[in-house]
Parts: sequence; C-alpha cells; structure tokens
Amino acid sequence: MDKTSENKIVHLVSFNVPYPPDYGGIMDVFYKISALRQQGVGVILHCFSYGRGRSQTLERECLKVHYYKRDLNLFHLFHREPFIVLSRKNNSLLNNLRADSNPIIFEGLHTTHFLGHPALEGRITMVRTHNIEHIYYRNLAANEKNPFRRYFYSFEARKLEHYEPKLSKASFLLTISPGDTDYFRTKYGNALFVGPFHPGDGCRSSNGKGDYVLLHGDFSTAENDAAARFILDEVVPKWKHKTVLAGKRPSGELVHSAAALRHVKVVPNPTLNQMSELISNAQVCLLNASQPTGMKLKLINALCSGRHVITSAPVVAGTRLESLCNIASNTTDWISMTDRLMQQEFTPEMKTKRNNVLQDVADNTLNAKRIIETLNNSNPER
Repeated sequence: MDKTSENKIVHLVSFNVPYPPDYGGIMDVFYKISALRQQGVGVILHCFSYGRGRSQTLERECLKVHYYKRDLNLFHLFHREPFIVLSRKNNSLLNNLRADSNPIIFEGLHTTHFLGHPALEGRITMVRTHNIEHIYYRNLAANEKNPFRRYFYSFEARKLEHYEPKLSKASFLLTISPGDTDYFRTKYGNALFVGPFHPGDGCRSSNGKGDYVLLHGDFSTAENDAAARFILDEVVPKWKHKTVLAGKRPSGELVHSAAALRHVKVVPNPTLNQMSELISNAQVCLLNASQPTGMKLKLINALCSGRHVITSAPVVAGTRLESLCNIASNTTDWISMTDRLMQQEFTPEMKTKRNNVLQDVADNTLNAKRIIETLNNSNPER
C-alpha cells in the first residue's frame, strides 16, 4: 500500500477471483482495485473461488484478501433467488463485512445477497452493475444450443428480473455505461456513471499500418461464439486479408470454421501479453455482438491499443464511443469497411480524437476519483 487517502478503506466483494484479468468483468474489477490503490484507497477484497486459486498479485494490491468457496449445489436452481446470487451466499462473508464500518462495493448483482441485511444497516453500499443482467441472460439463452443451459439461462433471466429491485437498497449504483446509467437511474434513482477500468489510460495505438484483421474476445460464452461464427462464416470468406481469431476457449465449431479458411489463424487462450500484442499490431479489429447493455471491455482495449475498429451497433450502443468506430449494419458493410481500412494508415490525428473522447468514459484515474468523491460526500448514516 503506497498511501491511504484520508485513511479511506473499502470492502470490495468480487464474484470471482479477479486475477488474471483475462475477461471483461474481471478486468474491470482488477483494474478498479489498482486504480483505487493508486489514489490511496485501501481495498479489503472478498472473492469467490471456483476454478481460480489464490493470487499473490492480489495480496500485494489489497490490504487483505478473503477467499470463499462458491456453493454450486444444484438444489439452488429451485430457489426463487437467482442461482448466481444464492451460490455466493456465505455467512463468513457477512461476518467479515461486519468487522468494521467501512463502505462496501458489491461487484455485480451476483454478490448482493447481503445487500440491505440488517447487520449492515447504516453502511455506505455501492453495487457495480456490469450489465442489465436479465437482458444479458435472455441473450445468452437466445444464443445457446445446449437445451439444459438454454433453459437455465431463460429461467435465471426471469428470476434476475424479479430480483433486480433489490438494487434500490444500495446507496449508489456504479453503472458501467451511459446507457445503463439511464436505465438504472430511471428505475431506482441512485445511479452514478463510473466508466470501465482497464489496463491503461488513453489511446496508445501505433501509427501507420498493420497487416492483419483481428477478431478477439472471450469465446467461451454462447453470445461471443455466435457473433464470431457469423463473422467467420459470412464475412471472412469474402476477402483474402490475413485474419487472426484470438480468445478464450474457442468452440470446436469455431475452430472448424477457421480451419476451412487458409488465410485465418486461430490463437486459443492467449496470455495477457499475447493478446495485448495482437491488438496493438492489428490493422483492423472486428467486434460483433447482439447485446446492447453494459460496456464491452474488448471495445475499450481495441480503442486504447488497436488501430481501426469496426463494430456492430449493439457493441457501441449507449457508450458515447460511437464516433470512434466504424459501425457495420450488414455483411456488405463488414466487407467494404475492412477492405477500405486495411489500406488506410492510423494517424496521430486519429489518436488525438480517441484520447479526447476516451478521457470522459474510460479514464481509470478519473473513474476512481468519481468513486472516492462520492464516498467522501456521502453520509455514512444514510
């Protein structure tokens, strides 16, 4: 810990162990911790462990780290509370939160089982909303082929929609995009826009030209898999540009589609450094999605580190970043925009424009200060 701003300490409850920061939601959590630390705020981290172990990096970044086992008992599926919430109910977490009177940041609806609990009465509580979760889960269901998972996502979406009003019990909702801010402010009145946290501030894109097209993301989710398959099946066969597909756990179907195209290379499960280099060296980044809520961290990474960016409309909806992207509405757009941008250098003027727009939306320091200012101005007895 470098310093502590006015001895400010917060509890942060994460839905997963936030290291390594290798997918969107966890990236926001990890770099939020880092940004708060740089502003002198000590973080007591509480995280649910399933598939990830202890992290020395987190233990250096935080004042203290508590790990809890997520309870994946399938009987929770029959409870009225959403599975993603009930599986993170842990009495040890409540006891640790009660140990002092410091503010609490709950990461995602997932971690809010104890929001509004009598034992936490009088505490400043913030919920970081990463998505409008019931919309997100309906979209997962729409893209899922496995019948059991499709039923789970649909059932969970209904439960999440009924559960969401619990957010009114939070002192503040830290919403990740301007569009989500409008939604939550209209419904609950306690929304504060705090943009996404990510690996670095400002635009660091290289001038000049790269020689390949990049399609990147976390392909382990049904939505991202379907979005990538559309690009591979309908768009990429129409050009000869070298194309790289890089991301977590690409499906067999996705790999098979890529293997049929001689100009496509697959980089499965790249390291953080590998992914950073792939984005930095690409000439064009393609970002496709059908979900308009939240903020796509892959969009922020592409705008901060990459050159030209082409997206579908849902990727940029409600982000204030539309002016920095080329928005494709159909297959012809994806092809013609890529053909044009593969020949166009990325210039210092483009970088300046990006910096000006990104500063208000995705500046880590500014977003950390928004949280700190809200804490400093809050009445702890609220």
